[in-house]
Amino acid sequence: MGENRSIFNFKQFTLAHGNPGLKISTEACLFGAWASQFATGKILDIGTGCGLLACMLAQSNPTSSFDAIEIHQEVARLATENIKNSPFVNQIQVIQSDIRSISARANYDFIISNPPFFSNHLPASSIDKQIALHDDALSLADLAIAIKSNIKPDGHFAVIYPKDVLDKFEKVLEENGLFVHHLVYIFPKFNSKILRVFCLGSTKIKEKSSEDFYIKDEKNQYTEPFKSMLKPYYLIFE
Repeated sequence: MGENRSIFNFKQFTLAHGNPGLKISTEACLFGAWASQFATGKILDIGTGCGLLACMLAQSNPTSSFDAIEIHQEVARLATENIKNSPFVNQIQVIQSDIRSISARANYDFIISNPPFFSNHLPASSIDKQIALHDDALSLADLAIAIKSNIKPDGHFAVIYPKDVLDKFEKVLEENGLFVHHLVYIFPKFNSKILRVFCLGSTKIKEKSSEDFYIKDEKNQYTEPFKSMLKPYYLIFE
């Protein structure tokens, strides 16, 4: 099962990732670093995968506690191993379950998710990739309902999607009494297409703002904002 597993070394923790589940991506790391500035209190990570987002937020928020939900049994086992070997073992609880089957508690201050986003696409090459990539197990409506059911009245949520999916998700959020406050459009480099969109929202209606964020510059070097955001985590940024 783990013959093709990779190891990602961060400054304060190390994660095994891939096989089972997806490998850690640059945009997922950036999302975790960005979201850490908003995370507080009791936090729910929906679809934790290898535990990346939970660990990143735990590093930046040492007084917070986390429930990290993962539907896929083998991936949840991997996350549990990663958390056990991390400095955050007393902060993060990995729960192998379907978020749709968990009783609504409305007691989380912050909810984060890097959800599956493909719909009506060709099946992935394995069951775990199918679950991780395709929204069969967690549709836009499923995620919106899960957030609405589990968030405190004054809580916030953050998600990452491709732009076309985020546009659809924003409408689904509003149908469920959730509203977008801020969007960050992530570009791999200048003059490229949007790679992902980070979304911050809550149950409150507020004026929406947005910004552009570039990972690399014209010389194909990491931008200063990217370096600053990932400096607490990446070994290459001293």
